[in-house]
Amino acid sequence: MSYSEYVAHYFQLPQCIIFALLTGVLLCIVYLIFYLYAKGTKKNDDYFEQEFFSLSERYYELIFSGGSIIGFMAVYFLINLFLKSGPFKEIWDSYKDYLLLIFMIISILLNSFLDHVLVRLKHLDREAMASIRLTGMAYMILILCYLKFIYESANYDTLIAYFLTLMIGRFVYFDASFKDFLNCIKNAAANIPIMIMALVNLAILCAYGYSTGYLLKHNGVITNIFFVHLYVIVMIFILHFIPVRLVAKKKVKKLEGAKKTSRPPRERREPRPRRRQQPEIEDVEEEIDIEIIDL
Repeated sequence: MSYSEYVAHYFQLPQCIIFALLTGVLLCIVYLIFYLYAKGTKKNDDYFEQEFFSLSERYYELIFSGGSIIGFMAVYFLINLFLKSGPFKEIWDSYKDYLLLIFMIISILLNSFLDHVLVRLKHLDREAMASIRLTGMAYMILILCYLKFIYESANYDTLIAYFLTLMIGRFVYFDASFKDFLNCIKNAAANIPIMIMALVNLAILCAYGYSTGYLLKHNGVITNIFFVHLYVIVMIFILHFIPVRLVAKKKVKKLEGAKKTSRPPRERREPRPRRRQQPEIEDVEEEIDIEIIDL
């Protein structure tokens, strides 16, 4: 298939709209789960808001980091698949390891663009951001292991070893103590439920795409997974305003309710009459002097 045929296939109606709607429905289900969890564990309104947006933004970052990595992997795979001959083939064979490093840098820049420009993540500190990105690497390892052992593809052995090395490097670094190591594992483990939800949504979308023929098998599984992530990223950009408005609307309603149920104003008391001021000592002395003179 040519490039124009690929574009015509993936933007063919109504398959494109149905796939986007399914992606949006799954994202709304994720919002609902986060909402119910934050509501069940809330201590006050501020805690509820922080917990809900923290969960949502961790999900966003997991998709952004995973999608960025899968993107350059898909490019790497497609070049190996379709580049058969020519001068660029010789350059690729000679310098593909260095080009892979360049692709990795581009994926990091793309990730920063997604979480700083496209959808600004305001409720995650550096520690939370680092932990969810580490979870994103585990997310990628699971996808690659699926391709290796279940899909039985040997095209990703180099990439699996590459990402295992990166993941170990994130866990262990030169000045890390054992306490830092345990803290890193603990923070990453707290994001496992979010990773499971992302994997379930990915599996549903891929199963639907393959069953309807919308996702093309000869493109490679990794390419189709990247294509699914593109849909999820687009729907995140479209729908991430909805939870913000819902939470803000809820807070406004609570404030209005608090005004309606406020205590009635107290009855005004009549002011007490002021006591007559006693004459000053000097005035009393003057009156006594005048009486003595009269006598």
